[in-house]
Amino acid sequence: MNIFFDLDGTLVDASDRLFRLFQFLVPNSELTKDSYWKLKKNKISHAEILRNQFKYSDQQIKEFENTWLHMIELPEWIALDKPVENSTLFLWEQKKIHSLFVVTARQSEEQALMQIQRYGWESIFEDVLVTKHQQEKSEMILTKEINIGSDWIVGDTGKDIETGKRVGLLTAAVLSGFLNQEKLLEYKPDIIVNSVVDLVFDE
Repeated sequence: MNIFFDLDGTLVDASDRLFRLFQFLVPNSELTKDSYWKLKKNKISHAEILRNQFKYSDQQIKEFENTWLHMIELPEWIALDKPVENSTLFLWEQKKIHSLFVVTARQSEEQALMQIQRYGWESIFEDVLVTKHQQEKSEMILTKEINIGSDWIVGDTGKDIETGKRVGLLTAAVLSGFLNQEKLLEYKPDIIVNSVVDLVFDE
């Protein structure tokens, strides 16, 4: 069985990185980490937050988004990430019986590979597929020999679930990332769990 794992929000806890970068770029923000993530998990975009809470103009929002994309994967911000709790042991156990892949919409393949190496995961995955914002995840998955209806994709966003359904994978959604259960249910994943470590894959 092949299992394709998203990275941020699924295997990697990027919550500090995203919150702290938002606060850095919006210095007058008084949002707490909890309040910021409550908005994000309810699928409220940065543009909506900036427009509704901080009265940003369309031009200011565009400038924020451009700066965000430029900074979000810089090494000093990536360094704030940490593996999802107990994910390393989980991955090593899964590797014994399945073929594991990462498929991520990161811009920088280099930073993704360096992070995986830093966590000691480089021997776990058959391949690390990075879209670099140039390809769709579905295109990259289809470069592998997949078993339709039995292989899995695991992710924390609606797009991950849509990707899996598009290519015939079973879909597992985790609540450790970008969306809450109510929002994830809208995409009809096959299963929803709190964390990746709660997953049990049936042959």
